[in-house]
Amino acid sequence: MKQLILTQFPWPWLSTLALMIFFVFFIGLIVRVNQKSRAPIFKESEVLPLSDGEKYE
Repeated sequence: MKQLILTQFPWPWLSTLALMIFFVFFIGLIVRVNQKSRAPIFKESEVLPLSDGEKYE
């Protein structure tokens, strides 16, 4: 039944486009997280669960 439905699907390239968008987003997210300029933000964020409202110094 699934094959019958897929043979009637008019845009076979749409699934390839969705996969490409996913990979571009995933790789962009990895690049953004690993940027050196974001290190101070992560240093500040990693102590948030342990602090009681005072800023980490």
